[in-house]
Amino acid sequence: MKIDDLPTPCVLVDLDILEKNIEKMADFTKSKNCGVRPHVKSHKSPFIAKKQMKAGAVGVCCQTLIEAEAMIMNGIDHVLLTHNLASPLMIERFLGIAKNGDVKILVDGPENAGMLARAAIHRGMTVDVLVEVNIGNNKAGQEPGDPAAKFASWVSKEEGLNFKGIQAYEGNLQLSTPNFERRRELALAELQKIANTIAALKHHGLVPEIVTGGGTGTYNITAGYPGITDIQPGSYIMMDGRYSEMETAGSDFDQSMTVLSTVVSTPNDTRAVIDLGWKAVGIEYASLGWGGMPRPLIHGVTYRTGGDEHGVLECERPSSRPKVGDKVKFIPSHCDTTLNLHGVFYGLRGDNVEVVCPIARR
Repeated sequence: MKIDDLPTPCVLVDLDILEKNIEKMADFTKSKNCGVRPHVKSHKSPFIAKKQMKAGAVGVCCQTLIEAEAMIMNGIDHVLLTHNLASPLMIERFLGIAKNGDVKILVDGPENAGMLARAAIHRGMTVDVLVEVNIGNNKAGQEPGDPAAKFASWVSKEEGLNFKGIQAYEGNLQLSTPNFERRRELALAELQKIANTIAALKHHGLVPEIVTGGGTGTYNITAGYPGITDIQPGSYIMMDGRYSEMETAGSDFDQSMTVLSTVVSTPNDTRAVIDLGWKAVGIEYASLGWGGMPRPLIHGVTYRTGGDEHGVLECERPSSRPKVGDKVKFIPSHCDTTLNLHGVFYGLRGDNVEVVCPIARR
């Protein structure tokens, strides 16, 4: 099967580039004596997760319980659920998969930790947990330093829970600051909070086995920082329009993911209508002023939205306008949310389709 045979709109993944990106991250983290625990929210694919594990990943991160279930049920048995659970039903489901692999979860307060502990005790289990520490993302997490250490000390004494370490993720810096030196300066300030937390943990008699954080935008800042045991990049395997603007990360990893569309109408000499609308490509970065529109891989052409099912190509001149039936590739602004809109991706070697890969539990 060739690219031209595929139904559109659809997601294409160049497997040669994807595998090169996986190997490059694995080699870099090894050189820093740091593990990599890639985030599967970018691809939601056990097929890709197995490639990452084969390259030496210490495990994978999942942002949702159903992602974790998909990994465990497909043979990826080292999973960190980077989410807090506060529903008895979801906790029961989590404990079910925790009996079938090396599965860990975050806690960040006595409420969610207590619910988890009581359910684990009821099942006769002990759950490995990491304390989430807020180092600038300002969502969930204990405040760094002594507040986080005091809570970790409480966790370490709680029946049903086994304190393994901390997660401290500088998510606010992954895409907000294109200039590398400025991003590095900001990241080092956040990483100092991790060092302070590790010191506070030691004061409470705790030495964390795992200290995990970092992402694609800060991979070459966080990996190798004292005390960090592993990092959690996700988008590096696919990349996207926004990450391409991040100095170092944008050039260190190549674009493996594109979105394919078909021209369905040419109303005039400088306009073409395609079958790529809101339902097939993520555009939410536009709300942040980051340029959320997908980028067509045709010179002299720009994309604007045309609603749920359509996009509009505005062409600088008639010679740059594609014809009805032509296929047009795009780099999406955000790989994670774009992939989540599709049921499968098509893995390519050159122009040949090697795999039609389901996107698990999207």
